[in-house]
Amino acid sequence: MKILKHFFVSTRRLVEKRPFLKCCLKFIYRLPHREFQEYVARYIPTICVNGKTIITRNISVVTFGQKNPNRVIVLTERDSGSGGFCAEWIYWLNRLCFSEQMGFLHCISWINSQFFVENTMQNANIFEHYFVQPYGLDVEDVKQSKYVILDKNSIDYGYYDVFAPGRDDDYMITDDDFYKLAQMQKKYIRLEARIKEEIDRDISQMIGTDKVLAVHARGADAQVHYKNHPIPIGIDRYIEETAKSMALINANKIFLATDDNNILKAFIDKYQESLIYYKDVERSDGMRMSCYGEVEREKHHYRLGKEIVKDVYTLAACEGLVCSSSYVSYMARIVKMASGKTYQTVNNITSTIRTTGMNLTDPFTIKRVEAIWNQELEVAKKER
Repeated sequence: MKILKHFFVSTRRLVEKRPFLKCCLKFIYRLPHREFQEYVARYIPTICVNGKTIITRNISVVTFGQKNPNRVIVLTERDSGSGGFCAEWIYWLNRLCFSEQMGFLHCISWINSQFFVENTMQNANIFEHYFVQPYGLDVEDVKQSKYVILDKNSIDYGYYDVFAPGRDDDYMITDDDFYKLAQMQKKYIRLEARIKEEIDRDISQMIGTDKVLAVHARGADAQVHYKNHPIPIGIDRYIEETAKSMALINANKIFLATDDNNILKAFIDKYQESLIYYKDVERSDGMRMSCYGEVEREKHHYRLGKEIVKDVYTLAACEGLVCSSSYVSYMARIVKMASGKTYQTVNNITSTIRTTGMNLTDPFTIKRVEAIWNQELEVAKKER
């Protein structure tokens, strides 16, 4: 079965630019599943209701028990694999857009991740390590409720209604997407109490009354030739654009969020006392994803997530932003917009999206990338 799955993944890559063949492949792949058979059997392409054009929604509702009998609840259960934290965050906002549009409640259960599972913590739901449930629902209660929708990444479940990671249009976010996602952030995303207190304190101490320009500089594994990802921006270009934006808004400090020690060192050399940054953050010295690899520190995987959340809220607390196309910078802009404030300047350094390269939907590709990272980790161990 595993070999067959890999065959379909490889075939999908060959037909991805041929819509008809891609449609046929998806149909064949899903045909053995009973739920898909039932979906096709009952599909009725309704065009309009009461003279208004609508999107047909064919959604399965299941009954687990008798709790919450008067409401429909969408349950998003997530295994994010090797995905990044902010890509996952934007995914939640995408799903919340769907639930709000349909009048449903929503519950998020982030149950697995290659990087952020913290086995030393009692609560297995990674989402609740950092945030409060958007509707205050308990996952176990939802799993005993009367009307539950098990979330899916399809048209009927609103996956294509607003920007989401992992699609063919990845990194093609629009101003309208930013607005819609910011509305969901404002309405439904609340920080866990202890993290909120820590972040508010750190922002107050770091920024104070200074006028600070935020810089998010993506490095590390961005250098890997991923397909459908932006070509990375060089360090010199980040520094050049930072100088321009600093002068434009008359900032006296720079807050740098980066996953790359080489970028950090270059900014320290250039800006010295004008540079502020979090010193207790895990960063990479090469092409390794900064959260890949074990580090001997207490609650390492939990802290990886917390570092990203702190970076996002601190970036959003600044007066201007210099960035490239990345999910961290997207979330900083969303959080800023959700706060009801705007940056004085957003200097988004654009670059070409690669149309060829390593496809992260291919399991063999992930293994090849991890081999590169493991080699870097071995070299680092020998140098210690």
